[in-house]
Amino acid sequence: MKTDQLVSVAFPNGALDIYHKSQMGNLKDVFKLGNKYRVLDDKEPMRLNQFIERKDVKEFVTSAKEIQGVNESDIWYKKGKGKKVQYFGNLHFIIYCAEMLSPKFHWYVIDTFINNHILKSRDDGGNDFKELNYYLNSMGDRVEGKNNRGLFIQVALKLRLKIFGQKIMDNFNQDKKNGTLSEHFNIWNSAYANSLHQDKRVKYEGLLINYIQMDFVNSKEEIYQAIEKLI
Repeated sequence: MKTDQLVSVAFPNGALDIYHKSQMGNLKDVFKLGNKYRVLDDKEPMRLNQFIERKDVKEFVTSAKEIQGVNESDIWYKKGKGKKVQYFGNLHFIIYCAEMLSPKFHWYVIDTFINNHILKSRDDGGNDFKELNYYLNSMGDRVEGKNNRGLFIQVALKLRLKIFGQKIMDNFNQDKKNGTLSEHFNIWNSAYANSLHQDKRVKYEGLLINYIQMDFVNSKEEIYQAIEKLI
């Protein structure tokens, strides 16, 4: 995906908002999650504004600037004032914060962002869906020049159901109906979509593209049947 989209990544005890290309995340989310683990371990919560001023943290930021050849704002920055102030940090800084906050939280952050490559999977899945739409346009039952947007939507919905399952999709659709979620809420940028869901999306979209390329699938009904058989 070309745009730097905000992704909500699920963790035990909460979620973290992070931009999938720049990999800049909300540090208030990081500290909110990390402090939950500290409280569970009978430790005092850490305050983000005090943490930023610590000598060891400043030394880390200085080292990061030298190694990466960037400005401090590329490592972390804040915007706004008073109660509306927001803090953001890059993925390296987020991992460093997690390490200082809690060993358990540190492990979850490493596992999610490094071992499971969740941001890369989000990017690959978005790109593959665009490619899949291109091949859907080329199927034998498509009318030249016809807008196939309806087919793209139906394929996307069927893939979501296959990947997330009926229970999650029922809850998701009910939340949208109730107005809890906005009309244009993107499930792939949300805490609903963990690394397993993102990986399945990449795998399934790639398989469907291959099926169309090899003429195993060449019509709307055949693509629907292929989705049902994905495992």
